[in-house]
Amino acid sequence: MALLSEVKYETKIRELKDISPEAVLFMLRDVRADIGRLDDSFLDVNLAKVLITVESGQYEVNGSVSTRINLSSAKDIIDAYRKYSEGGCQSCASLGIETIDAQDATSGWFCEISDPDYNKNAIGDRPRVRYKGFSPKVNKHYQNPCSAWKPRFSLKLDELVKKE
Repeated sequence: MALLSEVKYETKIRELKDISPEAVLFMLRDVRADIGRLDDSFLDVNLAKVLITVESGQYEVNGSVSTRINLSSAKDIIDAYRKYSEGGCQSCASLGIETIDAQDATSGWFCEISDPDYNKNAIGDRPRVRYKGFSPKVNKHYQNPCSAWKPRFSLKLDELVKKE
């Protein structure tokens, strides 16, 4: 019979507003140090390897009593950082204006530089009714940023870990 101990890493970052490039680097260094307490060889790995480990969600140290470290808390922070530093509209600081149609209470999101979220060519008894979901301009750039793209976090994650 093999013995297995499970522990959970808890990050100090609690809210989205607390995530920053510096906080993510600190967390990755903290993960390396904490895992290094159980596995000395992990103290020598670079942050890119720590990042890969965190994104896997767990790390297992084998010994007379194996220890599985749950890294889901750190993985959530990494996922949020990726979401807001890479990609298109979903990571842009300008996305965040919500329009609500007073007629049917539907809503959609668009950014400061996007086209107004109205269908000027609508025919029928509801002229200028909003499009459903994103405005046409936001929808076009949702995956690939437009020229006015301004990410919430300054460096992509891969660039950030290479700095060390």
